[in-house]
Amino acid sequence: MKYCPSCRIEYTDEAVFCSDCNVLLVDTLPVPEPMNQCDNCGGEVDLDSDFCPQCGTLYAEDQYSCTNHPTGIATGVCVICQQLFCTECLNEKHKRLYCDKHVAIESSEGWTVIFLTADIYEAEIIRTRLESGGFANHSTNTMNIGLLSDGIMDNPLGRIIFKYPIKIFVPADTYLAAQEFLSTQFPADESEA
Repeated sequence: MKYCPSCRIEYTDEAVFCSDCNVLLVDTLPVPEPMNQCDNCGGEVDLDSDFCPQCGTLYAEDQYSCTNHPTGIATGVCVICQQLFCTECLNEKHKRLYCDKHVAIESSEGWTVIFLTADIYEAEIIRTRLESGGFANHSTNTMNIGLLSDGIMDNPLGRIIFKYPIKIFVPADTYLAAQEFLSTQFPADESEA
């Protein structure tokens, strides 16, 4: 049997790549490193990590300064930018910590929305560009919305009317790098500025 080293799904010996992760399969899975469990969200935390990457709970024994207030003591880490912030600068949303700049970004279970569109073809272009840049991603709301409207609205306008945009997610800790990558792939038209 072969295994995906990323999602750990088992495949037949004939398979070469994981159909979900698009990575090369291996004959044996590596033994997972020991982890601690986060007291706040229950996520896994590396033994040598100072914070939970899932929710931003700070576990460091040392005291650190807040990014915005150098005299303030940091109490958590923004799950998007991974900067240290004090209680005054942090916002908790669904047991995850965000700075004021990133609190409006939609996140779910460690994944963050990087792109919204009503056009399924545009979504596929963005998704494949992210993959080519080495960014893990997945999309939601890609089903045919014709089921919602008796088949007559399966187009971008229908998605807008039904408020059913396609959402492309990347892991929260790669959001900023993926955003920068996309800006180099699709530079803003200077005539629009």
